[in-house]
Amino acid sequence: MILMGNQDLLKLLIYARGSTMRDNESIPSKTHFQKEMFLLLKETVFSKIDGYGFVPHYYGPFSRELDSDLVELTVSGKVDDTEGYTLTPVGFSEANELWNKLDQTHKSALIRIKENYNRMGSELLIDYVYGKFKKYTVKSAVILENLYDYFESFAEENEITIEDIDNAFDRVRHPLNESSH
Repeated sequence: MILMGNQDLLKLLIYARGSTMRDNESIPSKTHFQKEMFLLLKETVFSKIDGYGFVPHYYGPFSRELDSDLVELTVSGKVDDTEGYTLTPVGFSEANELWNKLDQTHKSALIRIKENYNRMGSELLIDYVYGKFKKYTVKSAVILENLYDYFESFAEENEITIEDIDNAFDRVRHPLNESSH
């Protein structure tokens, strides 16, 4: 495989065909972009390269560098973000050159990621990543939202208030204060 920078890898992911079988199939959202790149670097032969670094964030693994590169490529006219993310003619030409230098193993990995995850809805994709890579869920807004929904539902079903639940948590967190009540 050729040595490439992260922006090259980003262009190659957009360039790869997805389930529509067309090169340059749009990546639907920033969330998809983050998760597809993460999965490319975790589940494929691309795991052997130093790619983007990901940290736990509100919707799972997130790379600030990837986000920054995506903005840079958009501003420089290589990526169009009007309806998802696609390559402009300039970006497509650059990606096509890179693609032609890749071996079949790396091409197949890019295609597999795009075919499998590009067509998933955002929630399903996030759920998949959460299920497989639990350490990236520690800051999850989705998990917190589900937790809040659960406790609201629990309170309604048991005819108690959210304040009752808050008080119960306070007693668990600060057991020493129990004797003063």
